[in-house]
Amino acid sequence: MFFAPLWYNIKKGIEIIYRKADNMSFDIFGKSIQLTDLYTAGVRWIFVILALYILIRSIRSLLQTKNPSEVWAYMNMRVFRTDGEGIPVETEEMSVPVTHWESVIGRDKNCDISIEDPALSRNHGILMRDTRGEWTYRDLGSKNGTLINDEEVGSAVGARRSLKSKKNKIGQMGEAVNIEYGDVIRVGLTEMVLMPISVEEKNNNIAMRRSDTHFMSAGPSLAALTLFQLLTAFQLLIALGEAYYTQVFMAMGGLMIIMWVYVAVMRGFGNTAFEMETIAFFLSTLSLAVVASSAPESMFKQFIAIALGAGAMIVMCVVLRNLDRTKKLRWILLAAAAVLLLANLTIGTFSYGARNWIDIGGFSFQPSEIVKVVFVWIGAATLDELYEKKNLTIFMIFSVYCFGCLGLMGDFGTAIIFFVTFLIISFLRSGDFSKLALMVGAAAAGGFMILRFKPYVASRFASWTHVWEAAVVDGAGFQQSRTMSAAASGGLIGVGPGEGWLESVPAADTDMVFGMLIEEWGFIIAALAVLSIVTLSIFAYRSIFAGRSTYYTIAACGAMSMFIFQTMLNVFGCVDLLPFTGVTFPFVSNGGTSMMVSWALLAFLKAADTRERASIAVKAGSKI
Repeated sequence: MFFAPLWYNIKKGIEIIYRKADNMSFDIFGKSIQLTDLYTAGVRWIFVILALYILIRSIRSLLQTKNPSEVWAYMNMRVFRTDGEGIPVETEEMSVPVTHWESVIGRDKNCDISIEDPALSRNHGILMRDTRGEWTYRDLGSKNGTLINDEEVGSAVGARRSLKSKKNKIGQMGEAVNIEYGDVIRVGLTEMVLMPISVEEKNNNIAMRRSDTHFMSAGPSLAALTLFQLLTAFQLLIALGEAYYTQVFMAMGGLMIIMWVYVAVMRGFGNTAFEMETIAFFLSTLSLAVVASSAPESMFKQFIAIALGAGAMIVMCVVLRNLDRTKKLRWILLAAAAVLLLANLTIGTFSYGARNWIDIGGFSFQPSEIVKVVFVWIGAATLDELYEKKNLTIFMIFSVYCFGCLGLMGDFGTAIIFFVTFLIISFLRSGDFSKLALMVGAAAAGGFMILRFKPYVASRFASWTHVWEAAVVDGAGFQQSRTMSAAASGGLIGVGPGEGWLESVPAADTDMVFGMLIEEWGFIIAALAVLSIVTLSIFAYRSIFAGRSTYYTIAACGAMSMFIFQTMLNVFGCVDLLPFTGVTFPFVSNGGTSMMVSWALLAFLKAADTRERASIAVKAGSKI
C-alpha cells in the first residue's frame, strides 16, 4: 500500500522532468544544444564514478576474506622404520594438524597427510568430518588394509563402528566407519591416534573466523546502485522516447524494490554479507539496459527473469543448508535433466544453427542452461564420496550423455563449458594429471570429428584471427568485425545507454554483449563487469581451503568454472582472441533462462561462504 502511491508520484515527477528537459535547449558556442544531450554527455561520467564505487567496495570486501585453514583435530603418529629384512628398528613420532574436512592419507606427496611409509598405498585411506563434528575413516582399497583398534576395516566390525553393516575385503574400497578420539588407526608400518583440539584452540578458531569476517556496509552500495538505476532509467527514456516509458520504469523500478526487499528480509534472518548479491544486482541492471537498447519490449520479461532467478537462489540456499538432503536430491535432478535434454532433442526449435530451445504455449526456455545447475549439483554430490568408483562412473555416464545431447543439438559452446567444468570437478577429486590429459585428448579427437562433419562450426574456426578479411570475402566475420568497430567507438565511458548502433547486429545483446557494453557503457564499466566475475571465481577458489565439506567446495568451484569460462568465451570471442562459440555473459546477456541460471549458480558460492552470518545457506550455530 505504501509503495504504490510513492512509485506513482516518482513516475509522474520523472515524466514531467523528461518532458521539460526534452523541450529545453542552450546556446553554446553558437550552437543550440538540447538539455537531454547535455544530460547524456554528463551522466556517462557519473555512471563510471558510481560503478567504481559500487563494485570496488564489493570486490574489496570479498578479496579481503582470507579463508584461513582451521585446525579441526590432530593426528599423533608413530612411523616404524625397518631394516633390510623388514624388521622394525626405530620409530619416528610426529603430530600432524588436520585442517581439512576430508584428508587423504597415503605415501603420495599430494596426500593431505603424506607419510613416508613403503607399506602404505599411494592413496591408502581417507579421514572425514561431517557437519556434526563427527569423524569417519574409509579404506581406499589399499594393498595392506587398515586396522582400527586391532579390528580390520571392512571386516564384520561392531555395530558402533559400521555405518552400513556390510562386509568388505581388504584390497577393495571399504565402508566408512566411525572414529572416536583416542582410537588407534594402523596403516602399513604407521600407528595413528586421532586427538581433539583444546578448548583454547576451539575458541581461537571461532575468533579467527570472526576476525576474518569483512562485511561491507550494504546501505551505501545499495543507495549508490539505486541512483545508478534511476539515472539509467532516465537516460533510456531519452534514448527510446515515451513509447517505452512504462517498460523502462516498470523494469528498473521493480528491480530497485526487489533489491531493497531482499536485503531487508535477509537482514531479518541475521545475514549481513551482500557483496555477491550487490554484484549480481549491478550486472542485472546492465542487462536491463542492454535489453532496453536491443529489444525494449522485452524489458519486463527480463526483469521477471531476474526476480525468478533471485527467488531460485534463495530456495537453493535453503535446500543447501541440509547436506544429506542435498545429496539425496541428485537422483531426482539427474532424471529431470536427462528428460529435459531428451525433450530438447525431440521437440526443440532451431536458433542460430542449434536446436537448443523449447517453446510451449508462447513460453520458451533453454534446457541446456537449466542443466548447468544440475550438472554442478550432481557432480559435487556424486564425487563427494571420495574415490568411489561407482559414483565416478555415474557422473561420467551422465557427463557423456550431456555432451552427446549438446552435440546433437549443435550447441557446442555450451558443450565446451560443460566439458571444462567436468575436468575441473574431476581433477578436484582425483588430482591425477594423467587422467586429465587422457580426457583432454579424447575431447580433442571429438572436436576434430565435429569440425569434420559440422561445416558451420568449422567456418567459425576458419575465420578465427582474421575476421576482417572473412567479413569482406564471405561474411563469416560479420558479427565480430562489427562488434569490434562498435567497441572502438565506445572509448572509456561509452556513447550512453540506448545510444549505440550495435543492437542492429544479430545476437548483439546475447553472444556479442561484451561489445555492446563497451560501446554504450565504455571500457571501464565493461572491464569492471569482467572483474566482478573474476572476483566471484577467486572467492570460490579460496573456499577450497576452508570449506565446510567437499560438496560445498566442489560445487562452488564448479559454478566458478562455468562463470569464468563462459565469460572468457563471450569476451574473447567478441574480440577474435578465441573462436566465436555463441555463449552468453553471466547476468548481463539478454535471455530469461540464462539470467535465472546465473542467479541459481550464485547459491553454490553463497553456500561455500564460511564467514559468520554470511548466508542463509549456512545454519546458525553449525560446527563449521
